[in-house]
Amino acid sequence: MSINTKLFIGLGNPGSGYINTRHNLGFVVLDAIAENLHLEFKSWNNMADISFYSHNNGRVWLLKPTTFMNLSGVPISSFAKYYKIKPEEIFIFYDDFSIALGEYRIRMSGSSGGHNGIQSIIEHLNTQNFPRMKLGIGPLSKNVDVASFVLSKFLKEDKEKINLMKETILLAFKEIIKSGIDKAASTLANKGINNNVINKYLKYTI
Repeated sequence: MSINTKLFIGLGNPGSGYINTRHNLGFVVLDAIAENLHLEFKSWNNMADISFYSHNNGRVWLLKPTTFMNLSGVPISSFAKYYKIKPEEIFIFYDDFSIALGEYRIRMSGSSGGHNGIQSIIEHLNTQNFPRMKLGIGPLSKNVDVASFVLSKFLKEDKEKINLMKETILLAFKEIIKSGIDKAASTLANKGINNNVINKYLKYTI
């Protein structure tokens, strides 16, 4: 079953104090997509920064919530409702400390796994059935609580892995736009990109 993805979302927290923090990796990769496509973000209803990419006589939207992570679902549900975008037409990039930095997992649905941003989205869309890509920021440091870890800054030695992740996300984005999520995951696997952590839940559950 092929479904066109109309809205790509990167999760994070707004403001200069959160720049380069692990919890903002969703913002980082969405910014990388926008930069590659020479797109600029603008504010939407003081709830999100948005941009769009013209494709096949339609628009593919990029959105970064600016309501802080715990309220991510508010602007996403409002935007999706306004533009008549279904949950299954949304794709979300977000951080996951249980996955090593530089790796990722693709899922078509599921619980929040304790991620407050995803939990807010589930509550406001009233469904768990939206595609997503977990972006590794781990491993969680010993003797450091989760909140402190995810809000900590990336280290200088993390830069190479982050840059490689940006390249992977850009490839995934373009393949999703061109051929759909299933084909994108297959393409990444065939290229040997994080093949060991590609999640095999790639069947639509809606």
